[in-house]
Amino acid sequence: MNAELFIIGSGGHGAVVAEIARAAGWTVAAFIDDKGERQGQTVLDWTVIGDRQAVPDGAAVALAVGNNAERLGLLFWAESRGLDLPVLVHPSAAVSPSARLGAGAVVMAQVAVNARTAIGRACILNTSCSVDHDCVLGDGVHVAPGARLCGHVEIGAAALIGVGSSILPSLRVGANSVVGGGSVVVADLGDNVTAFGNPARVRV
Repeated sequence: MNAELFIIGSGGHGAVVAEIARAAGWTVAAFIDDKGERQGQTVLDWTVIGDRQAVPDGAAVALAVGNNAERLGLLFWAESRGLDLPVLVHPSAAVSPSARLGAGAVVMAQVAVNARTAIGRACILNTSCSVDHDCVLGDGVHVAPGARLCGHVEIGAAALIGVGSSILPSLRVGANSVVGGGSVVVADLGDNVTAFGNPARVRV
């Protein structure tokens, strides 16, 4: 693969995504960032050439912004422009051939995605997390490093599953919710809540 890819987001997460893209065979063209103070800077081997308006028509882009709401906004913008949103998978990740990955998803090093799991658009499966069989993740979900999702788990759109947390089988975490790092989820969580602890409890 020699197609050029523009990385939208030039922070630390963007640097990781750029290296994944290169490892997956893409030619990274440049970084894009709407933050004016970053434009013109060099990140790794590439320059931040401008804001999103600098992306050429028909280009391929990677959405390398960690904030779920911002990343979903970029997804809708990219789709409205007809841009290509490839799935990026680090070569060390293990993804079942029966799993489905939505447009713009990024799968980082040492991730496991097991049979019949469906990953939504613009999701981040961060380093060394695992998503077991028959899970369903909505658009814009971020599963942080080392998190573990057991089988038949459902995660609503734009939810954040924190570092090293665990979700027991057949549970649901609602849209826009946050599971704190190191938590163990033993019961369903609704939309728009923050829960942490072992067992995880909703906090005000």
